[in-house]
Amino acid sequence: MELKGKFATLRPIEVTDARLTLQWRLSERAKFMQIGAQTVEEQENWIKIALAKSHEITYIIEYNNTPVGMFAIGNINHKYKNCSLERLLIGEKEIVGNAPVAFESELLLCDHIFDTMKMHKINGDIMEDNTDMVRFRKYLGYHFDGILRDQYIIQGEFKNTLLVSLLEKEYQSKTRKMLVNLIKLSQI
Repeated sequence: MELKGKFATLRPIEVTDARLTLQWRLSERAKFMQIGAQTVEEQENWIKIALAKSHEITYIIEYNNTPVGMFAIGNINHKYKNCSLERLLIGEKEIVGNAPVAFESELLLCDHIFDTMKMHKINGDIMEDNTDMVRFRKYLGYHFDGILRDQYIIQGEFKNTLLVSLLEKEYQSKTRKMLVNLIKLSQI
């Protein structure tokens, strides 16, 4: 299912996106993401496996009909009505410029999660030293639920990850309005 806004269009990832998504994942912009595929073939295999999962949807973010990033809904659990937001990465910052593509992508996914999928809660984890994302999630009203110590190994070093969550009622009463306002402010 494609999700379309004024600036961003989110479409499901395809195997043909492997070369481009690998380039993004190996870039400096992805330094806070878990290590993944290292070759196009590994990335193609990862996408094939991801497409077969019923509890995950990975999207390519497009701006002006050009792929510029990725975002995913993971750990979809219909029984307990929760899921996670994962892998937000704008890989083509030069193309996006100051357009509010990331903000609108989050708005589109959260609307889809809460309004269409009827979820109650979004979970997530953020690498502790990803200070921009930590500040952004705090600003949007995400609740900080705890720390997983030494959760990942990044460049040979153990890293803590911060657990965050957002309830549907928090999204509707605060976060959604903030995202809409950020999109509007970005257009000034």
